[in-house]
Amino acid sequence: MTRLTRTSIVEVKCEKCKTVYEAKVIDHIDLSEDREIVKALKTGKANRVQCSKCKKVMYLKRSIVVNFDPESRIILYDPKARTKAQKEELTHDYHSVITFNEILQEVGEETEFLVLSDLSKLKVLLDAYTKAHS
Repeated sequence: MTRLTRTSIVEVKCEKCKTVYEAKVIDHIDLSEDREIVKALKTGKANRVQCSKCKKVMYLKRSIVVNFDPESRIILYDPKARTKAQKEELTHDYHSVITFNEILQEVGEETEFLVLSDLSKLKVLLDAYTKAHS
């Protein structure tokens, strides 16, 4: 099975010892391909990193795109997008991408897109998805 969880490498500064190190973080998850990550998403621990020097564990607050395929729903979970203006800007960015060409626009029009910053709202959607597709 091909996993569609996409990651990237970011620089992290340890909260404890201030060491800067590189860590792999999750950027995108396709739930139809990778259900093992659901528990970590629901607890806010999907982007867990550990300092290479002092071993301090941190959970990074960064955005994660969650594709609820086959439900034609994309959720951008961003704990930092608290204001209406921040959410509108992210939604505008999504619409800018999907209007890039006809194929993306067609798929985008058929796909529900939401920006969530509240983990409890994401949990409700994840629970419903898991129940419907188990």
